[in-house]
Amino acid sequence: MVQASHVDESTDEFKTKDNSPPSWLKRARIIAALIYIFLQTAYFIFIIVCIAVYPRCQQAAETPWWLNSVFLRFSTPTMKFNDLNEKLTDYKNNFSMQTIWLSSVLPLSNELNPLTWTDIDATLGNNNTLRNLIDKAHENNIRIIVDYPLNHLSIQSSYFISNDDDYFVWNEQGNTSNWMTIDNNQESAWTFNNRKNSFYLHQFYDNHDSIDINYRNNRVLNDTINSFSYWNKNFQFDGFNLQGISYTYEDYEYRNETDNFKRTRHLDEDYLLLARIRTEIDKEKILLLDSIDSLSTTNDDLLTRYYGDKNGYLGGVQLASLNNFILIDEFQTNITMLFNNYYNSIFIKQDQPFLWSSLSINSKLNEAFFAACLFHKGAISIDINKQGEQFTNDQLGRLRQITTFAQTLDVFRVGNIQQNILSNSQFLTIERTRRGARHHMIIINFSNTEQEDTIELKDGVTNAVEVLVTNILDSGTKYETNALIDMTKSIRLKSYEYLIIRWSPSIDGLGVIF
Repeated sequence: MVQASHVDESTDEFKTKDNSPPSWLKRARIIAALIYIFLQTAYFIFIIVCIAVYPRCQQAAETPWWLNSVFLRFSTPTMKFNDLNEKLTDYKNNFSMQTIWLSSVLPLSNELNPLTWTDIDATLGNNNTLRNLIDKAHENNIRIIVDYPLNHLSIQSSYFISNDDDYFVWNEQGNTSNWMTIDNNQESAWTFNNRKNSFYLHQFYDNHDSIDINYRNNRVLNDTINSFSYWNKNFQFDGFNLQGISYTYEDYEYRNETDNFKRTRHLDEDYLLLARIRTEIDKEKILLLDSIDSLSTTNDDLLTRYYGDKNGYLGGVQLASLNNFILIDEFQTNITMLFNNYYNSIFIKQDQPFLWSSLSINSKLNEAFFAACLFHKGAISIDINKQGEQFTNDQLGRLRQITTFAQTLDVFRVGNIQQNILSNSQFLTIERTRRGARHHMIIINFSNTEQEDTIELKDGVTNAVEVLVTNILDSGTKYETNALIDMTKSIRLKSYEYLIIRWSPSIDGLGVIF
C-alpha cells in the first residue's frame, strides 16, 4: 500500500501581509516629532528669557534708611536729651518715624546763633547724655541728624568779644553796598562798629545778633572742618543739616548785586566747602542742604551741582531739605501748583530724593499734604513743635499706614510715578505702578471748597476699585476703607479730603510678561 505524501502548500489566502508603513511616512513622523520637540523647547526657552527680562516680581533693591521715611523734627532746642531719651519709644510708635532731626546742640545766644563750634548747650545735657540718646536711638533702629549752622556766629561769641576781627567779614565801604539781609530785604546786611570803625556783614538779621564768619581766612576754614571731624568721630550722628551752606562765601570785592549777578550766594567756594565737609563725613551719612534756591527759579545746573553730583565728586547722599517748596499755610501756598512745579523739576527728571516740610498748623491740611508727599520719592519732616501735637490719633494712624505701604510695597520702592492735575476740579492724583503689581493712587482735593470730578483709570478693572485709606469721616459713605467703588462714576471730595485706592492691572498672571 502506497502512502501519499502530504504537501503543505500555502495558498494566497493564507499568505502573511506586510503592514509596515512606507519609509517616507516614517521619515515624516520623525521630522514632525523633532519639530514638535524643537518648538516646545523654544517655547520653554522663550518663557525663561521673558521671565528673566520682564520678571513679574522683580527683586527690589534695598531701600536706603532715609527713603520714604518720617523725620520727626525738633526745630527749637527746648527738649533735654534725657527727656527725649525717655520718649523715643512713644514717638516711634505714634509717628512711625525713622529719624529724629535735632536743632543745633551747640551753645546758642538768645537769638539762636551759635557761640562756639564744639561745645554742647548745657541746658540740653552733656556729652554723656547726648551719647546715651544716640545709642538708645540706634538700638531702636532710629537715626539722628542735627542742625549745623555754617554761615555766622553770635556777636556774643568769644571770638567777637575778644576782638578777633580776622574771624569775620568787614567792609569799610559797607554804607555804599546794596546787600540786604535774607529775612528783611529792607534791612542793610552791613552794620557799623564804632571800635573797628568799619562795617561787619550779617546776611541774617537776627536783631543784629549775628556776624558772618570769614571763610577766606584759613584759620576759620580749618576750625569749621575740624569741628565736623570732631562731631563725626565723637558722636554717631547719622547726618547733618548744613544751614546756610549757600551763603558761606561772598564776593571778594563786595560789589553791588544786580538782577543778573548775586554776590552773596552759590559762589564756587560754597560748593568747594561742601565737598571739603563731605570728606570728613562718612558716606553712608546724609547731608541736608538748607535754603538752596527755589526749584521754580533756579537753573538745573545749580541743583545738579548740589544734589545730583553726577560725577561723584561729593560722594554720599545730599538731600534737599528746606526751600520754597515748603508748605507755609493754606493761604500763602498754592499746593496744587507746588506739586506741579515739583513734578516738572530736576528732582523728578534725575530721580533725586526730596525732604518735604510744612509750617502749617492745620492738621487736616498737613495730613493730606504728607500723604501726597509719601507717594513721591523722598521723606517727610514733621515738626513736633508745629504739627506733632496737632495730629489726632486717627490722623497719625492713617499716616502710619501710608508710611508702611511706602516702605514695604515694591510698587512704592521701585515703581513708576504718574502725577496729574484735573482741569475741572484741580484734584491732584499721584499714581504708583509696577509691572505685575496692583496700581496705587492717591486722589486729593487741595482746594478750599468741595469738588466733584471723574478720574479716568487707564488700566485694569475700574468698576470695582478698593479704597485702601481715606480721611473722609462721614459715616456710611461709599468711600469707607475696604469698600469697592466704581471709578467710572464721579468722585466728590471736600476740602483736604483724600482717597487712596488700589486695583489690579488688566493683564495678570503669566500674560504680564508678554
